[in-house]
Amino acid sequence: MIALMAAGEGKSEAVARGAAYLAATQDSDGLWSEPWFTAPGFPRVFYLKYHGYSAYFPVWALARYARLTGTPRHLEAQGESAAAAKWASA
Repeated sequence: MIALMAAGEGKSEAVARGAAYLAATQDSDGLWSEPWFTAPGFPRVFYLKYHGYSAYFPVWALARYARLTGTPRHLEAQGESAAAAKWASA
């Protein structure tokens, strides 16, 4: 999403679907679960997990999306999931 928005595609359907997905998969604590490693480290030897990535990047993407579209409320108007509508009304 962040790359598409940086490329001028902030109002594209792909970015809208990404925002709806992030809103729908947000946990009750406001974060997103990420059980996998987030960096290769040294493949087959060790892998890294940056714990902040699963919080930082989704919030950044949603904030940038809201700013580019003027408001996130259109998620509710488009009939997206209940979670997306909940995020949009916040």
